[in-house]
Amino acid sequence: MGLDGFRLRHLKMLVALSEHGKLGVVAEMFGISQPALSRTLNELEQMSGHQLFDRHNRGLVPTPQGEVIVRHAKMLISEAQRAEYEMVVAAAGQGGSVAFGTIMTPAADYVAPALKRIFETHPTIDISIAVGSSDVLLEDVLNRRLDFAVCRIPSGMNPLWFDYLPVGQETLRVIVAVDHPLSGKPVVTEDDLRHQSWVLQPHGSFLRQVIDDFIRRHGIVPASVVSTSDALLTMLLMMQSQRLGIFAEPVAALLERHGLVKALQIEGDISVPGFGLVKLKERELSASAELVYTVFATTRNP
Repeated sequence: MGLDGFRLRHLKMLVALSEHGKLGVVAEMFGISQPALSRTLNELEQMSGHQLFDRHNRGLVPTPQGEVIVRHAKMLISEAQRAEYEMVVAAAGQGGSVAFGTIMTPAADYVAPALKRIFETHPTIDISIAVGSSDVLLEDVLNRRLDFAVCRIPSGMNPLWFDYLPVGQETLRVIVAVDHPLSGKPVVTEDDLRHQSWVLQPHGSFLRQVIDDFIRRHGIVPASVVSTSDALLTMLLMMQSQRLGIFAEPVAALLERHGLVKALQIEGDISVPGFGLVKLKERELSASAELVYTVFATTRNP
């Protein structure tokens, strides 16, 4: 017994069953009858030597063994899709494809200069960039939807799963709309920050934990808080609702240079542990991804 008889189509079926939990729904997706899908699932379980799904009145739920195979199935499907795409790109004589992720902080003064270096020598390379929190990005690295990420390794993830190369530090800045009452103050005190309305990162995110700790230590009591990870919505709420926001220093400086916000001079810094290049340990990257990763690894963060 083993997985030798599993085909890519079988893996896609297992992933779909884990996501939808209904034989009928998945059977329709694959253009087969429900009894045929049920037989296929039974055959796959016999081949693997394990029950992969528990059957309930409300649907199918992966067993622990099923969760393992579904997780690896997602990786293999992603790799197959990337291989298919890269073959098309190679046939067209283009430069290959790379997918990486980044937290917001490095985007302005680390990621952008690295990309400039890459496109100067490889103008036809196809690069996809995901922006998000470290935990979301590393889930995609684990599932091989991303080649690597510029982020931190959250406490809930095993650092032994990854190769980590430190590349930068981070300081946060409190920012306001240019017409906010605090924008004209040379130095903003803790008293000035009390009872203001804020727009902050979502609860549970690493940056929100750092910000909440800063607020507690300085006795700042917000009048109200809107939580969102969307940078555009953050900007709109700041401009239209006179809320205070917190961005990474390079991003705040970029927005301030264009006259969009005012970065406040507050008493004390909001410092955050550094970030780095993170990729799955022992994963062999494609030639294009390795090239991009190497450029990032040799790009100096200001």
